Amino acid sequence: MKKFGLVLICLFGMIGMVNAVRVADLYQGRVPVASQSQEERNQVLQQGLGQVLVKVSGNTQVLNNPKVQSHLSGANSLVQEFSYSASHQPNETKPYLLQLDFDVDSVNAILSDAGVPIWGQHRPLILIWLEDEAPGHPAEMINAESTQTISSVLKQNAYRRGIPVIFPAMDIQDLSQIAINDIVTMDITKLTNAAKRYGSDAILIGRIVQDANGYNTQWKFILSQDQWGWNVTGKSLPDVLAALTDHVADALAGRYATVVTDNVQAKVMIKVTGITLEDDFTRLMSYLKHLTTVADVEVVRVANDAVILRVSVRGNQTSFMQSILSEKKLTPEPEDNQMLVYQWNH
Repeated sequence: MKKFGLVLICLFGMIGMVNAVRVADLYQGRVPVASQSQEERNQVLQQGLGQVLVKVSGNTQVLNNPKVQSHLSGANSLVQEFSYSASHQPNETKPYLLQLDFDVDSVNAILSDAGVPIWGQHRPLILIWLEDEAPGHPAEMINAESTQTISSVLKQNAYRRGIPVIFPAMDIQDLSQIAINDIVTMDITKLTNAAKRYGSDAILIGRIVQDANGYNTQWKFILSQDQWGWNVTGKSLPDVLAALTDHVADALAGRYATVVTDNVQAKVMIKVTGITLEDDFTRLMSYLKHLTTVADVEVVRVANDAVILRVSVRGNQTSFMQSILSEKKLTPEPEDNQMLVYQWNH
C-alpha cells in the first residue's frame, strides 16, 4: 500500500453513540393465515409490507402517508421470498404463519421518496430486567429461560417494531449482584452494573402488577445518558406490552431515524487506522459503501496503517455517525487535527 503525507482537515463534532446489533429480520413481515393458498397469500401481502414499513421507519403512523399508501398495492413485486411455518399462537382458524421477505432497496426507496426517516438495521440491544406480581403468586423475576406469556408477548412485540431484546440468565452471577427488590425500586446503578456482562447497549426495567382491574406497570428505559419513564395500564397484558414496546421504539426512532435521500447532503472526512492486513482496505470500503447513508467513498490518502477517506453522505452527518458504528467494525478514537478517527476492528 502506498504511503502519502499530510491529511486533509475538516471540522466535525464527535457524537455519543452506543454499539448496536444488526436486526436481520427488519425487512421481514409475518402474517397468520388460514391456508397456504396463493389467493390468501396475495390478500395479506399489503399487511406484511405495512409491518416492514413500520419497522424500518420506526413510525407507527407511516402508513397514513399518502405517498407510502400508493406503494402498498405493489407489494407483490417487492417480495423476494416467502415461507410458511406453524403459527406462534396456533388457533383453529389461522394455524400457519406466512413469512414474507421484502427487497431492502425497494422498501428504503418507498420511505425516501415519501420523505420518511429510515431507522437502519443496526439497533441498540436492550436487556430487560422485569419483575412480575400476580395475585396468589410470589413476585418473580423473568429470565432468559422463562416460558411465561410475558416474555413471549414482549419478544413478539419487539419483533413487530424491530427492536433486539434479551433477558438476563438470572444465574448465580446475576443473583449475587441483584435482588428482586432492585427491580422493584428500579435501582439503575445496580442493574446497569449487572447488565455489563451481557454487552447490551440499553436496559429496560419493568414492574408488572396484576390486580382485579387489570395490569399496572411501571418502566424505566436507560440508553447511555438518556432516560425515559412510563406508566402503562390496561385490561389485557398484550395491550399493555404492545403500548410499552411502542413507547420504547418511538423513543429510539426519534433519536436514530433520519431522512435519507438520493441527494448528497454532506461530505465527511474520516481517518481509519489499523489497516494492516492484506484485505483490510477492501473490507473497509465494502463496509462503508453498504451503509444506507453512504452514497460514495473516495480515497484521499494512505499513510502507514491509516487511510483518509472522503465520504459522500445521504441525509446528514449525524445519521452517518450513527450508522458508521453499527456493526462494531469501527471504534472511535481521539480526533486527529479535528478529523474523525476510527480504529478498524479485524
